[in-house]
Amino acid sequence: MGLVEWVVDREVPGGRLRAGFTARAGGVSTGSYAGLNLGFHVGDDPEAVAENRRLLELEAPGLAWMDQVHGANVEAVDSQVLTSGAPGRTFADTDGLVIDAALHPCSAAVMVADCVPLLLLTGNRPLAAAVHVGRGGLLAGIAVKAVDELRRRGGEDVSAVLGPSICGRCYEVPPSMRDEADALAPGAAATTSWGTPSVDIPRALVRQLASRGVEEVRLLGVCTFEDPAYFSHRRACAAGGKAGRFAGIAEATRDTPA
Repeated sequence: MGLVEWVVDREVPGGRLRAGFTARAGGVSTGSYAGLNLGFHVGDDPEAVAENRRLLELEAPGLAWMDQVHGANVEAVDSQVLTSGAPGRTFADTDGLVIDAALHPCSAAVMVADCVPLLLLTGNRPLAAAVHVGRGGLLAGIAVKAVDELRRRGGEDVSAVLGPSICGRCYEVPPSMRDEADALAPGAAATTSWGTPSVDIPRALVRQLASRGVEEVRLLGVCTFEDPAYFSHRRACAAGGKAGRFAGIAEATRDTPA
């Protein structure tokens, strides 16, 4: 079994799209980062992270990364960028990457440890996006911006996959934060399983996508706080440790001429 669990693998006119997610299993990191930690910024041994990324890129060639800042900046990975830099090129201050196999076959990674790894796929061409949606990105509308960018580039029949993330039963926040989130992203207000205010990012995100006409949405429904198979920032902090990062991967390839 590989490092990526591909949950979507389909042909589209002109190529193929895949969407999948890593977990903790695999990799060479140790300690609280044990397994396939993909984040350089969390305090892990950089050599271990580099080896983890190398192993992942064997399954997802031409992988592009983001230095995520909980914002709403969406960038496009084009052929000039990929040919001028080594595989694994990182985009600064970016929370969404659009990949287009018509320009260059490649993959894009979104790293998370409670936030939602959102993968967007089009139905008419090998065009996709990997998007980081935390509370800040949700309120800033990054998912809507990414959908609009795909359509601006000719994408049609956009569908979405929401990977493992913290759920509304576990994402406790102050009451004022819950109210602010729900005002800007209807559906965000929730209650934890122990009865305190919380935010349900996946539920609000599904509503945002529906508002842009994205009706085919696959929600994996795995909570990172509850499932130790995935890194969780909140769970690690509660235990006095630090969390690694797993990834959502969008891949776009084009047909090879006969």
